[in-house]
Amino acid sequence: MITLKNIYKSFGEREVLKDISLKFTPGEINLLIGASGSGKTTIAKCIVGLHAPDSGEILFDDQNFVQMTFDQKRKIRQDIGFLFQGSALFDSMTVLENVMFPMQMFSDYSKVEMKDRASEYLEKVELSHAHDLFPSELSGGMMKRVGIARAISSEPKYLFCDEPNSGLDPQTSVIIDELISKLTSELKTTTIIITHDMNSVMSIGQNVFFIYKGELNWQGSNKEILNNPSNKELSDFVYASSFLKEVRKKINL
Repeated sequence: MITLKNIYKSFGEREVLKDISLKFTPGEINLLIGASGSGKTTIAKCIVGLHAPDSGEILFDDQNFVQMTFDQKRKIRQDIGFLFQGSALFDSMTVLENVMFPMQMFSDYSKVEMKDRASEYLEKVELSHAHDLFPSELSGGMMKRVGIARAISSEPKYLFCDEPNSGLDPQTSVIIDELISKLTSELKTTTIIITHDMNSVMSIGQNVFFIYKGELNWQGSNKEILNNPSNKELSDFVYASSFLKEVRKKINL
């Protein structure tokens, strides 16, 4: 579990996060949603230690990350998997080598053990046939799946996904959502997804946190998010697309 208590963060005179308190649950999908510039990415960077909050606490299973030494933070980071928005695969490495990379950096496995584990996780993302391919030979959806396999290859306790459906068609996005949800449940990871995609929110959003101008504006589940007519900021975000505006009209009929 990851818990944030009263987090504030400013850059110069610009206050980006204002009294953020959140709790991310293990074995479930936790979604951070909000407009660009709302503070979602800053929250994630504070959690993994890329930014230090000005005040507040970040607890990894009751351990205060903010007060840890460098070595203690490094140990926590070894338990973190990260799926980058652009997959961030190494062009010069094969699919198998890309998935092995975190294990080479952070584990004591032998080369044979690393290959076996990488193969196991490629099978989980249905890419057991792609070991020897290079990123340039993959589709966008396949690259995302390799990125997921690499992120979970060291069996992290915490998994961060930055816009996992960015650049994907709707059908492939559904596949990626379902895969992340399935693996989160199987591995009992604390999964945090930063997204603008309302399809993801509605399909896998067990715990949804809406960030508005650096503050926690609303939290709830995907079953509750459509029924907040008095929350103008949330409503404007949820029904931003023309399609969902039409859906709202029909709901209100």
